[in-house]
Amino acid sequence: MASPSAPAPFQVTVHPFPSPTPFACAYERGRSSARNALVFLPGLTSGPHAMDLTALSTMLEQSRNLSFSLWEFRMRSSYSGFGCSSLVNDVEDTAALVRYLRGIGKEKVVLMGASTGCQDCLEYTNRDKYNTLPVDGYILTSPVSDRESAFLFMSDDGLAKSVQVAKYMIEEGRKDEPMPKEFLPLIFGAPVTAYRWHSLASKGGDDDYFSSDLPDSTLTALFGRIDKPVLFLPAGEDEMVPPTVDRQGLLRRWMLFCKDGVASDLSGFVPGADHVVSKPEAQRWVAERVREFLERL
Repeated sequence: MASPSAPAPFQVTVHPFPSPTPFACAYERGRSSARNALVFLPGLTSGPHAMDLTALSTMLEQSRNLSFSLWEFRMRSSYSGFGCSSLVNDVEDTAALVRYLRGIGKEKVVLMGASTGCQDCLEYTNRDKYNTLPVDGYILTSPVSDRESAFLFMSDDGLAKSVQVAKYMIEEGRKDEPMPKEFLPLIFGAPVTAYRWHSLASKGGDDDYFSSDLPDSTLTALFGRIDKPVLFLPAGEDEMVPPTVDRQGLLRRWMLFCKDGVASDLSGFVPGADHVVSKPEAQRWVAERVREFLERL
């Protein structure tokens, strides 16, 4: 089977900005004169320009009713850095960019997460933990439970053993040491610390936002603190969600535990989309739904 063709070359404006990430730069795509910013936060193993955002960028440039440019940036967790990073680092890096965007006069800033980028968006809302500047909206694409996804790559016993090993290493003061390879799924091509694996794979771990077995009290705490409009766009054919999960019911629960009026009625499953929304028609569907959401802000 032939490999999919790469996106055509595109231009960006590079913005160096103060950040906990050394030599941080953000990459603005589209009209630099745009009044507003849509900031894209990718998932594990990904980073700036790793996903095809052509449909999204084209929509923003061609829309007559919007004045948004598209932003990507390198975080400490980008690419292979995910294994030794954390949501805390992601929020600190994102907050630094939001401060920069406000400083250069961007009127509206919207965070758009993909996969683990969705955890980043919701972690950003934790005002009790972080001193983050408010943003104007959130878009969550392909939100999934890393813990439940792990069952697709490991046996029940294997996953339980790996979590126990991570817990033991953390208790020994070795949370920043890499997990032994034999206790990780083969899909990871980079070292993963005991802390990050425990965060991803354990119930109630720091990354455990979207699991189907979370109690109402947890969802109230997580989704109830969202203070700006949020658009949920799970992938309609997400291969990272186990078939035992009631996807429709889970989406309803997420929206139910948001404050009244916060969860957008534009939320819904992206038709025909896999986890990374690789099909062009699915990418265009997302771009159109994002356009409608941004026009309402």
